[in-house]
Amino acid sequence: MGRWDDEWHYERKDKKKRDWIRIARYAIYGGFAIVAIVVLLVFIPRAGLTVEINETGEALSTISIKINNNNPQEIHDVTITFDNNTGKKQVYNSMGPFSSIFVTPEKDDLDFQKIIVTADNGKLQTIKYR
Repeated sequence: MGRWDDEWHYERKDKKKRDWIRIARYAIYGGFAIVAIVVLLVFIPRAGLTVEINETGEALSTISIKINNNNPQEIHDVTITFDNNTGKKQVYNSMGPFSSIFVTPEKDDLDFQKIIVTADNGKLQTIKYR
């Protein structure tokens, strides 16, 4: 028997030895699962084409409309129509993924009651009332 093999070091057999690497691995997996659940709960309900109307009622009233593309793919042929006025359309070529654009209505359309936003040749359509 060698100098270090004299069984001087004693480990208790009844106490389970912790494997810290395994505990850290499960903690990291649990963290990824929590982040995935939060991302799904936050981003999936907001996916799509959304419209927000920002109106200020100060001395000089302004109206700006924010159009959001909350899709992971690019959308094309974005068309904005105020109050079913198909003669006056504002056309934007494309919007990148997770992007937004600000639109100001023309002087004749400032008293609109409804905004219709269509994209991808009518596949996506959003109607927002004032």
